[in-house]
Amino acid sequence: MAGKNDKSEKRYRELLGIIREHNRLYYELDSPSIDDAEYDRLVRELGEIERLHPELKESETPSERVGGAVSRAFSEVPHDPPMLSLGNVFDEAELQEFDARCRKAAGNGLMTYTVELKYDGLAVEVFYRDGQMFQGATRGNGSVGEDVTANLMTISGIPRRLATAVPYLTVRGEVFMRLSEFEKLNSTREEEGEALFANPRNAAAGSLRQIDPAVTARRELDAVFYGIGRAEGAVYDGARKKSGGQSVLPGFEGPREPGGIDTQEALFGYFQSIGVPVSPHRACGSLDDVMAFYRYWLENRHALDFDIDGIVVKINDFSLREKMGATGKAPRWAVAWKFPAKEAVTVLESVDFQVGRTGIVTPVANLKPINIGGVVVKRATLHNFSEIERLGVRIGSRVTVIRAGDVIPKVVEAHGDGPGGDAINPPDACPSCLQPLDREDIYLRCLNPDCEAKKLENLKYFVSKDGMDIEFFGPELIQRLHERGKLDGPADFFSLTRDDLLGVERMGDKIADKILESIDKRRSVPLSVFIRGLGIRNVGEHLARVLARAAGSLAGLSAMSRDELMRIHEVGPGVADSVYEFFHGERSAAVVRAMLEAGIKVLDEATPSASHKGVAGKTFVFTGTMESMERKDAEELVESLGGKAAGSVSKKTDYVVAGESPGSKRDKAEALGVRVLTEKEFLDMVKDNE
Repeated sequence: MAGKNDKSEKRYRELLGIIREHNRLYYELDSPSIDDAEYDRLVRELGEIERLHPELKESETPSERVGGAVSRAFSEVPHDPPMLSLGNVFDEAELQEFDARCRKAAGNGLMTYTVELKYDGLAVEVFYRDGQMFQGATRGNGSVGEDVTANLMTISGIPRRLATAVPYLTVRGEVFMRLSEFEKLNSTREEEGEALFANPRNAAAGSLRQIDPAVTARRELDAVFYGIGRAEGAVYDGARKKSGGQSVLPGFEGPREPGGIDTQEALFGYFQSIGVPVSPHRACGSLDDVMAFYRYWLENRHALDFDIDGIVVKINDFSLREKMGATGKAPRWAVAWKFPAKEAVTVLESVDFQVGRTGIVTPVANLKPINIGGVVVKRATLHNFSEIERLGVRIGSRVTVIRAGDVIPKVVEAHGDGPGGDAINPPDACPSCLQPLDREDIYLRCLNPDCEAKKLENLKYFVSKDGMDIEFFGPELIQRLHERGKLDGPADFFSLTRDDLLGVERMGDKIADKILESIDKRRSVPLSVFIRGLGIRNVGEHLARVLARAAGSLAGLSAMSRDELMRIHEVGPGVADSVYEFFHGERSAAVVRAMLEAGIKVLDEATPSASHKGVAGKTFVFTGTMESMERKDAEELVESLGGKAAGSVSKKTDYVVAGESPGSKRDKAEALGVRVLTEKEFLDMVKDNE
């Protein structure tokens, strides 16, 4: 049993790293490297391990996470209540299971659903006061988004002023780019020698997150809306009377709708009456009607001037939604019914072997170019060599390639009617440094610390969101600086000069200054960020914080033995070995020394203290705007004192700290009997326990 658990833990830690990297690529860089179907499979596997081995489950597991991180390039905007994501179904059997759960909640009565197209864009929330738009944000991580107000105001489809002067209203929807605009944008970028966007979703996300709104304005984006975050004031009186003054439905992502509106169908009508755009393609009816709607758009989606990857199915009645509630990630009353992956058959002409940051060698298929869903595909992942063997694919094979979710293609099937070409054999040596490879389960790994490919990938990781988070460094820029001898190790980033940057082709003065400013901001970092940036194997963002708080200082962590590391809660044998070997290995220790010699100041991490009796072991939820500090800083303060900061209120919450305009979390706390603290009471509590 112990061996089985060890194997499960190893796979669990591996999945955590893989999924978090894909989250970073998708949500933060708008540059996904796998398709939606493969991502869903990984998350399901993670969830199954958590179900069988709950002791392994991390508090910040990706299986319960909504969205991604918030870029430092934008101010933060809190979502109150949080913007949830949707659960997925992939066939009629899973849809019928969803229907059975809904019927059970409704007492097996009649069930009516609304269905709408699932736009492949970027989720946003737009804020109105007295009918005037005053703010807009991306979904971000669900609790906090990025302030992109100026950019959203350039989108003609989003009304700057509503037809009715609603006292306060936030609407939630999707920003997307039409295919005709996408083709025009890529054509212009190609003429100007710029990198092309992979698909309209990436183009929309990249356009909306521009620092300069003028860039966004030049790219014609569109939007549709489907839900409300909050509604307050006279428009809300009818609902307030019906709900006894409660402003937000428990477990629902928005309040009971304005004027007592109690169905999704009526909400769409209300949106149209005040000038908020909604999808023109929607319906309301029984489960049979849902299936008919799905089949129609599965066949006719290519007639649309925008991408969709499925339909969204929701219970129409809001009172039943309230009864069903939500998980921490998604409502129980709605699902996304995904379309099957787009696929085509072509010929596999050759295979390249790519080396990743940790040395894992991945086979990538070079294909005879084929058009799949309007995109010409030339390359596809083969994942690993066990997958090649399982598929029986060879050079010259006719293969089925899918673009599930319209992202990175993959080979899923080999056909026996093609020419019998050469077998695809795993390389004996690293394709970059030509050193022998080490086999680890289904993977091949290059162990050479001087491998140029690994070195380059580690440099890319160091400045990434998962690393030190130094902005404006793209992969191409890092590669060019590396080739020019300006970047060899992480410490070299802090020695870059303006002349070094301006020596790179197409580098402008303004972006060079922004890069240097971003580097300067990271010359002094908390221990947890420094650990994260080192790229220690098996150590991601969460474990970096765990290690930093347990050790307190860089010297303390470096001096820890394996046994001492093992005694840290959540640190297992694999992590303990990785951390110990890193700080005691000659090369990796030299990397740390070089960074310190380059002037990097590693700040000691605040460690939990048993003397903080009012905070240690308690769960806090922050709501509203605080005067003395940002909400994120308050949450980090609680965790540094041994407490836990949560995003939602439940019976397990000990305190809710309410700042200005606290919103629904305060109401829910009072309903559950959770103690509500003012900002001053919270600060006094922290001070009293010092």
